[in-house]
Amino acid sequence: MKTHYFTRMFSDRKKLPAFHERELDEILQTFDLLNLMEKGELLCSICDSVITKDIFGCIYLNSNNEIRTACSNPYCLEKVPQEMKNESD
Repeated sequence: MKTHYFTRMFSDRKKLPAFHERELDEILQTFDLLNLMEKGELLCSICDSVITKDIFGCIYLNSNNEIRTACSNPYCLEKVPQEMKNESD
C-alpha cells in the first residue's frame, strides 16, 4: 500500500508532495535511500554533494522515472524541474 501511495504521489508532476521532517527516515527507507544516507553515500544528483539530513532538499523522478535526490542548495533545487523534464530531450 505504501508503494501505491508513493507511485501516485509522483505520478502527477503538477503537484508538489510535502512531508514533515519526522517522516524523512520512513520515506528514505521506502526508496532504499536511508542506508545510503547513513553511510554518507547519498549524493545530490545536481552537484554531487553528500546529502545528510541537515542538507536534504528533495526526492524527485527524472524524465526516465528514476528516483533522484537533491541537496538544499538553492541552485540545485532550481535545477530539479529541468532534470524532471529535459533529460530525455
